[in-house]
Formats: sequence, C-alpha cells, structure tokens
Amino acid sequence: MTYRKLNKKTNLYYAGRTIMVVDLGLPLRLQAELAIRFRDRNHHVDENEDPKDASFAQAQLDVFDHGAAVDYNLRYDDPAYWRIRGREQQLIDFSGGAQSDTGKPHRTENVVRAVAKDNPRGSRFHDAATIRWGELQRYTGY
Repeated sequence: MTYRKLNKKTNLYYAGRTIMVVDLGLPLRLQAELAIRFRDRNHHVDENEDPKDASFAQAQLDVFDHGAAVDYNLRYDDPAYWRIRGREQQLIDFSGGAQSDTGKPHRTENVVRAVAKDNPRGSRFHDAATIRWGELQRYTGY
C-alpha cells in the first residue's frame, strides 16, 4: 500500500508505503485501510520513522496491490513490490520531491527518496507502477 499524510502546519505531504499479510478471501481494500491505520500507530523498527507530530493528519490510502512473495526476502522477484516502490517514489516526486533532492524550501515532508536515483531497479519500479496506475510524475532516477 502507498499512502500520504498532510502536515496541516506546513501544508506539505509525506508519502510512504507499508505491507501486511492479507487474507485473499476477505475484502482487500478494507485490509489495506487497516494496514495504513497500523502504520499510522507504529512504524517498522527497521525503517525510517514516519512523521508523528500532532500537526499531521491521519494517513490516507493511495493505492494497494497484492503480491505473491510471502517470504519478504523474495520481494524483489514480485511485480507487486515493484509497483508499490515505483508508486511511492512517484508520489514523492509528484508532491515536489524529497528534501534530499530539492533542498530548501522543502516541498514535501519526505527527507529522502523512496528509491535512490542510482537504484538499478529504479526504472523497473517506475514502469511497473505506471503500467498499473498511470504515471503521476516522470522518472527522476538515472
């Protein structure tokens, strides 16, 4: 799932992604919304912390997908993972770019990019997301 959170003080967005094991027999959208609520409550300890300031509105679901890589170590073989990674970076770019790309004045609450500019899979992620949901922003990697 990808999501956005508005900082009501700065009027800038934070874009992110999260995962959750789902039951394919239950409504996927409801499970995606639940995953976003869980993400809003606690971040994964192995990732950068999401903004938690009181000025941030509740996270809003953008898009979701379901993959086949139950083993997280196999995620790079899963097209659903590619799509979500690409969508997250497109959301950041669409909102104005990560702070590490733009400097000041900041245009988003994202300090760093979701997909490094030199990530060898970057264009694959971007293209997969574009095919699934349309292109929000042109590719910004190299």
